[in-house]
Amino acid sequence: MSVRYYRLLPAFAASLSLLLPGLLGGCGSNRAESDAGGPRPTAVQAASSKPDEIDTESNIWTVLGMAKRPSQRNLGPQTGDQVSPIIWEAAHDALSFAKIASEDPLTGVIQTDWYSPPGKPNERLRVSVFILSRALRSDSVSVSVEREQRTPSGQWGASTIAKDAVAELESAVLLRARHIRAERYRETS
Repeated sequence: MSVRYYRLLPAFAASLSLLLPGLLGGCGSNRAESDAGGPRPTAVQAASSKPDEIDTESNIWTVLGMAKRPSQRNLGPQTGDQVSPIIWEAAHDALSFAKIASEDPLTGVIQTDWYSPPGKPNERLRVSVFILSRALRSDSVSVSVEREQRTPSGQWGASTIAKDAVAELESAVLLRARHIRAERYRETS
């Protein structure tokens, strides 16, 4: 037998393994339902995540576990070419303490509204996050924080912010991004 026929052997065996249970099971007759006490799941339903839902995306290769892994690029929010969807989602999680004033997923910019920390009504902060790359590295995200304090006359005036606060916020975004990536890896494998 030629080598090219041996390449087709796994596909032939897989198709037979799916065809034979259908032929021997009655091909849709009610005999299978009455014997087991309910309808039997088909191979396509078995590949689905929910028992009563038919998985329309599966084919013989996904049922047998021989299909390629789905693309990681399509997971998460739709962002620009240079914006990591994982860092984008992590930045939203890290900024959950403040209301988002504006965001642009194509350029990777998120800006919060002015936020007053609890117990400090005479101080307000505004955070801007810039996502610079698709890679999950420390230079892929940049955070800037504007801080203002209320003067005795009631006007808001610019004030300095500690560099540690900015570095801690960048670290929080990256740490959350690593957790999201680990969660997604566990879900897909």
